[in-house]
Amino acid sequence: MAKRFPPMHDQKANRMPQPGFSFDLSIDPNPRFISLVRRFVEETFERLVGDAESVFRVSMTAHELLENAAKYSLGQKTLLRVSLEQVTEGHRLSLCLINDTTGAHIDRLRDRIDELNATTDAFELYQSLMRRNMKNRDESGLGLARICAEGEMSLGLEVKGNTVAIMSSALFPKAGAA
Repeated sequence: MAKRFPPMHDQKANRMPQPGFSFDLSIDPNPRFISLVRRFVEETFERLVGDAESVFRVSMTAHELLENAAKYSLGQKTLLRVSLEQVTEGHRLSLCLINDTTGAHIDRLRDRIDELNATTDAFELYQSLMRRNMKNRDESGLGLARICAEGEMSLGLEVKGNTVAIMSSALFPKAGAA
């Protein structure tokens, strides 16, 4: 079962959460926009967070989510929602990609995200998936596995009809915290 993430909209308070920073980008799920949006996310987080490893994790996650949309989206629009919230421990980052896709792809997403959430070693699973999919040019799930392994992000999935929201989330500790 995929992890449940809180909705972006706080229905109890009937207001949006108050992150330190958030934005939504509505884009055409076209491969030519992936690098452009990745650079935008990277440059934005360089200014906000500054830590090179954290910036890599965020920009790589955005890149992999956007590649997923470019490959599997049915529609002309994809929404990338990014939120950075200040919390006691540091910053909580959430990236959410919303787009329409096929029922078959939704099933594969559910299976892959369930598998990733069930593992105790995301990096080992990522390595295993690379070996299993060496000759597979279709859907491998490597991008999602990379988000968990290299990005150290949690993944979740919400589905309404043929619309999917792939959510990633991580805590970035305060500088100097171990």
